[in-house]
Amino acid sequence: MKKLQLISILFIVLLSGCAIDEDVIPDETDPASAFVGTWSVSDNALKLNYEVTITKNPLNSTEVILSNFAGSGDAVTGLVTGKTVTIESQNVGSNWEVGGSGVYKSASRLEFTYNLVIGGDSEQRFAVFLK
Repeated sequence: MKKLQLISILFIVLLSGCAIDEDVIPDETDPASAFVGTWSVSDNALKLNYEVTITKNPLNSTEVILSNFAGSGDAVTGLVTGKTVTIESQNVGSNWEVGGSGVYKSASRLEFTYNLVIGGDSEQRFAVFLK
């Protein structure tokens, strides 16, 4: 019985020492690096799946370039502050306009909420980026 209690206590202690991914924050000296890479995107609006490649902006260390954002085939620029990427309203694709923000959840997950305007029609989108 004591052996079972000891194992239970040891298990609880080990689990309490584990960090939840959401508690892990990007490198404070270079937060943009946490977003860099090729991401598989699941966009809930139309159940779209596509890839977005995020690179650092060579002209501004606080910005990233998101290629194929919203499945547009074009790139948008986002400002990184801590765990957030903010995309100011920008024209992309064939007369599309996008703007919104994304949050770093873990090294393998980002979540974006953005507004997409195509031909005057506006819709809110939610997209999950996975590595």
